[in-house]
Amino acid sequence: MKRSLPSVEAGALRLRLIEESDLHDTLSWRNRDEARVWFKTSTPLTYEQHANWFHQRYLPSDTDFLFVVETEGVLVGQASVYGIDWQARTAEVGRFLVDSTQAGRGYISRACGILLDICWHTLDLDYVFLEVIDTNARAIHLYRKHGFSEEEHYDGLIRMGLRKNQARTE
Repeated sequence: MKRSLPSVEAGALRLRLIEESDLHDTLSWRNRDEARVWFKTSTPLTYEQHANWFHQRYLPSDTDFLFVVETEGVLVGQASVYGIDWQARTAEVGRFLVDSTQAGRGYISRACGILLDICWHTLDLDYVFLEVIDTNARAIHLYRKHGFSEEEHYDGLIRMGLRKNQARTE
């Protein structure tokens, strides 16, 4: 059963756990052509597939937390920590998406910093990693800015990791 996590606010930005009422927005962000190309599974999803994931896989899982990003009550993006290994205190981060009308305003960079703070202080993780397509220069730059370093290259992907004691604060 999924544990409850508090919303986290930093300045005008707020991260809170996704709710069923957010599914239409998050699906529209994920299905945009310019966003899908950066996912390992880039085929468009139906609302039914998205809702099934939410109810059957996400809600019952205590190792997957998807946050929506809000500013002034408006949804602007999402960020996630998942695949949490509670014993090893590790997890994967990602699923970063921004509403196309809100792109270029730094919301995802700030959300990444807040998400890392949640990983270190709320979830008590010691290490997080992500996989990024090796041609996604913009994302790679963002992750390096937050302290991630390249660990491995494989199948067109770069695995980047970050340890709690090496994390940068903005």
